[in-house]
Amino acid sequence: MKFHNKLNYTTSAFAIAASVALAMPASAQQTAADTGGGLETIIVTAQIRAINLQETPISITALTGAALQRDRIGTVEDLGHSVAGINFTATSPQATEINIRGVTNTRLTAPTADQSVSMFMDGVYVGRSGTMNSNFYDVNRVEVIRGPQGVLLGKNVAGGAVSIISNPATFQSSGAATFTYGNYNHKQATGFVNGGLTDSLAGRLSFQYINHDGYAKDLQHGVDLENLDNAQMRGQLHYEPADSDFRASLIIDYARSKDDGINRVAVRPPGAQAQAGGPGAWVNARTAIKNLYLPNLSIRESFPTWPKFFGDAAPTPQETYRKIWSGVLKLEKDVADDIRFTSITGYRTGKANTFYDQGGVGPDNVYGVDSLLLFAEPVYFKEKIYTFTQEARLASQYGKDSKFDWILGAYYLRSRVSQFNRYWGETRYLPTLSGQSNWLDQGTTESYAGFAQAGFRVSDQIKIEAGVRYTHDRKYGVQQGFAISRASRLDPADRAALTPLALGDPNIPLASRNPLIQYGDSFIGVYGQSWSKVTPQGTINFQVNPDVLVYATVSSGFKGGGFQNSAPNTVAATRPYDPESVTNYEAGLKTELFDKTLRWNTSVFYMKYKNLQVQQTSGTCLCNIINNASSATIKGIESELLWSPTSRVQLSLSGSHLSPKYDQFIDTNGLNNTGKILQRTPRTQIAVGGDLALDFLSYAEALHLHVSYKHQSKMFWSPDNFNWEDAYGLLDGRISFSPADKNWAVSFWAKNITAKDYRTSIIAILGAEISSYGAPRTFGADVSLKF
Repeated sequence: MKFHNKLNYTTSAFAIAASVALAMPASAQQTAADTGGGLETIIVTAQIRAINLQETPISITALTGAALQRDRIGTVEDLGHSVAGINFTATSPQATEINIRGVTNTRLTAPTADQSVSMFMDGVYVGRSGTMNSNFYDVNRVEVIRGPQGVLLGKNVAGGAVSIISNPATFQSSGAATFTYGNYNHKQATGFVNGGLTDSLAGRLSFQYINHDGYAKDLQHGVDLENLDNAQMRGQLHYEPADSDFRASLIIDYARSKDDGINRVAVRPPGAQAQAGGPGAWVNARTAIKNLYLPNLSIRESFPTWPKFFGDAAPTPQETYRKIWSGVLKLEKDVADDIRFTSITGYRTGKANTFYDQGGVGPDNVYGVDSLLLFAEPVYFKEKIYTFTQEARLASQYGKDSKFDWILGAYYLRSRVSQFNRYWGETRYLPTLSGQSNWLDQGTTESYAGFAQAGFRVSDQIKIEAGVRYTHDRKYGVQQGFAISRASRLDPADRAALTPLALGDPNIPLASRNPLIQYGDSFIGVYGQSWSKVTPQGTINFQVNPDVLVYATVSSGFKGGGFQNSAPNTVAATRPYDPESVTNYEAGLKTELFDKTLRWNTSVFYMKYKNLQVQQTSGTCLCNIINNASSATIKGIESELLWSPTSRVQLSLSGSHLSPKYDQFIDTNGLNNTGKILQRTPRTQIAVGGDLALDFLSYAEALHLHVSYKHQSKMFWSPDNFNWEDAYGLLDGRISFSPADKNWAVSFWAKNITAKDYRTSIIAILGAEISSYGAPRTFGADVSLKF
């Protein structure tokens, strides 16, 4: 009832604002014309054509490259900490999760798993979160697209998308470089060179290098954790002959990053959960170490186990390593009067290795702390990907005032993922948690789609658009699970396979088993399944005047099903989970008032999800199981306000409020989560920012002050709502000195100024919350040069 009242209020406010905007004539919006203010026009391509953000009838936030640099938004995680309506969590470096409007790709890392919220790079779908480009650099803009995009946006998108568009190669000679130094020995160099190579060929070369010490410490081995060594490079060629309408662009991207692993800390669950389940063995171990040996032990310190995998001569340290190559070829040609053909070919290959200790402390720690339930279970994920995509389309190029326009296209994707996972366990007392089990999963996804959209202008102010997409997904592969070793250093006589492969032949007593024979502890499963879906979309646009757009849309999205990785047996490996689909009902208002010094965009929406894909840890096999929540409903409002009354001042305020609930969902552990809040979804998010330009040292408007703050409300980590993150906010700031007539600038910046401790992920297991924390306070200085 409380949310319904809020939604009624916000809907009423939306209606009042729309009425005011409708009643305001364009001639009344000139009150700030002599102030020197005004907002930058942003062109977006979320609907294929390049359109003014304010004329695009979808909910979208677009951040320019200048805004990304000003706010120091360098990663998707930074984006989640800066923009209202989007949230970021990460179970591991290979399981990053983007949440838009309550929809997130929660812990889905199987070779056949799709992203609920998808990533696109220069118009090409990036299917694997663990091998996406690690940091933004030389970016033209980032578009955060909310809600399902089931017609035009490349691959069918169920929950929304983040689209990254790099700066293109142009014929104008230019170049820039920025050098950064900060705390944690942060060193960074970013830059580009650009210009014409011939009369018809332009080139651009961009680079970025980042290196910093760890935000956390491995006290077991005396090494840093959460450090970074990252190198990226992008080369572009653009061919544009003067006497032809043919255009061709080629982009080649390379990225390599590595670190010494993540920091995992066990903490006590909140409230009644801490009483019912106890603090957990990992919490008890850390508490004992702190009380007996390290009174100042912090959340930035842990004791990860380095396992000696079967057959290895030495233990394996924690690490994360990624290496990615990608290429995009875009061709454009007018094939008839006012009809343009576009082809976008994408290829992506890479590998990612992630190894970390799940508990952050094990029974073989340097302080000798142990208990009946304490065990270590490091996991090693190794993944190789090969992805090819091809999109071809025809689009009308009629004038803006044309009565009719259309787009027709086809799409193909083939992705092959080879995933090798190793689980290693060590304990003195729990036989199914000792030893080593391996999984090899080779999965292929093929997706075919055809799409069309047409727009008809009923009058000068009213336009109707309708589109449809047919998607057919086929997924197939082979998964093998096999017990490599049943024993560990602490229990060399153990004959039970490491969970979840401890499901062998029950007729053979463990004591009678030959350790060289698998006894059914291994399996091989051949899987395959196809799914198809038609996703329509319809929109009505009402252009009240050049500065006010009102729209209403009904859209749908689809995400294919898939198969469980690291399964306990053949049945689990070959049993598919169902596709998820969503229908979205949305109304929006986009306004620019007072001589384009005030921009206010607002949308209200109602989304119905079917078969929402959810991954959880089963308490019976200690394995991850993907299943489908029967249905979910998400209602909400989003609003963005940007005001620049003068060239010296710009203020922003944005927020979102959601009611995201499971309509019906009994999870893998038998809990009834019907009516619970969707996991990893703050109900309220608010972001505020301000920029002020001051005269300094006789230079006009040369000193720029920027501050931003984002707050999110309490968030539940799992569908049962037993574990949560309390509300918190992050404060960032920047001071820059950049004279207009100079080719240099100096900046001082800080992020997480209040040094807030917040978590990016938890796994609730056996009475503990195994947690990962976001970055601490960081600060530094930039020196930028242009040439």
